[in-house]
Amino acid sequence: MTRIKSDKKGKKIFLRILLIIFVLGVVGLFCLALMNNYVIGSTQDSVYSLETFEASNNTHYEAVIVLGCAVWDSGPSPMLADRLRTAASVFKTGCADYILVTGDSEHPEKYDEIGAMTKFLTGLGISEDDIVCDPLGLSTYESMLRAVKEFNIKSAVVVTTGFHCARSVYDARRFGIESVGVAAINSGYVIKQYNYYREFIARGKDYVFTIFKPGY
Repeated sequence: MTRIKSDKKGKKIFLRILLIIFVLGVVGLFCLALMNNYVIGSTQDSVYSLETFEASNNTHYEAVIVLGCAVWDSGPSPMLADRLRTAASVFKTGCADYILVTGDSEHPEKYDEIGAMTKFLTGLGISEDDIVCDPLGLSTYESMLRAVKEFNIKSAVVVTTGFHCARSVYDARRFGIESVGVAAINSGYVIKQYNYYREFIARGKDYVFTIFKPGY
């Protein structure tokens, strides 16, 4: 009898723990959704397509910031190549003084986003003199933090993939960079659902990070 009572008590405790975990999960998801809505809502009027930007922009910025992503053995991934094509087109409008390429080249002998990005841009007719490199832009947050701390950028056009624009512009603004975003063209590649899930979490992470500004 004592053992049966003990088993029932153990099950009740286990169920309570599961309930607490479930409730915390729901609350966490709700908070993430609120942060996502704020990040997207606060920047949606400042994110443009390439065509709209080319037709309507009359503001001059210090830099075009293009954010890195995957590089393959053959060169930039399709997603990154489209970011670079878009950044080149934006820069050729005369809207900025230079292009800042920011990405992961911490160990270029193993993996070099910056080298691949620079080579691709020069192939599009951009002079190396107009390209500034940040090899330690290891995340969106770090790229924008470093844009201010290391490069003293005060205004920028941020070019990245559409789902990534809101967070990129939001982070830039939280560091005092007057910025707008231009969503990269898509030449036909498919964006995996994983990217959207990852971005959902990353928006929440950067919302918190840009409040406390670690490393700033």
